[in-house]
Amino acid sequence: MFMKSLWPEPKRFAMRMLLLIVLVVMSYVSDAAAQNSVGLSPGQSETIVGGLDVALNLEIDFIDPTVGGGVEIIYDATRLEFVSFTFTGDPDFGLTGPVDDDPNQPLEIGAGWFVLSPPFGVTGVHTIGTLLFRPIASGSAMVSTRESVINPGRFYPGGGGATPLAVVYSGATVNVGPPAVAVPTLDAYGRLIGCALLLLLVMRVLSQRDILGGSPRGMRE
Repeated sequence: MFMKSLWPEPKRFAMRMLLLIVLVVMSYVSDAAAQNSVGLSPGQSETIVGGLDVALNLEIDFIDPTVGGGVEIIYDATRLEFVSFTFTGDPDFGLTGPVDDDPNQPLEIGAGWFVLSPPFGVTGVHTIGTLLFRPIASGSAMVSTRESVINPGRFYPGGGGATPLAVVYSGATVNVGPPAVAVPTLDAYGRLIGCALLLLLVMRVLSQRDILGGSPRGMRE
């Protein structure tokens, strides 16, 4: 009797363990979904032909109201060359951004919003701007985002909160293919030569047909 009361029935014990596992998984999924994130879009590019520029959008997706902040961009300089960054009309102002063809890393980008009514910040998905890169070598190139610690700094909550928000950062993969094969084009002089060669070919074919066909009918009679 003592052992029976100390240990629960196997079926009841299994049901309790299953319920506990379900609750833990649901809690994990909820925490993973409910977060502030900064990333690049598209996260996985189609194969880009070498020599053609690729555009990546810098986006935020926040559940907590924010007045803005900064992010650092790191990229694979062996396969990509930075071209430019352009702010969209979404942020109310830009804090900082790289100049065109800036060879330095990380690229520092920051933006903010003026919201004069509660919750005194923006939530949801917002596109800060567009990064443009030029592929210089074939292969997969990573472009990463990370927290800006000094300038322009981290993302802060609306309402004048002094504690930075917790943010999850993600990047993108750019797949660079081989350069496109150049197809030669003919100018006017080249087209003229081509027409002349085609005419000579037609005349040769007609001449061969006359030889194989023999003499005209009047001569054979």
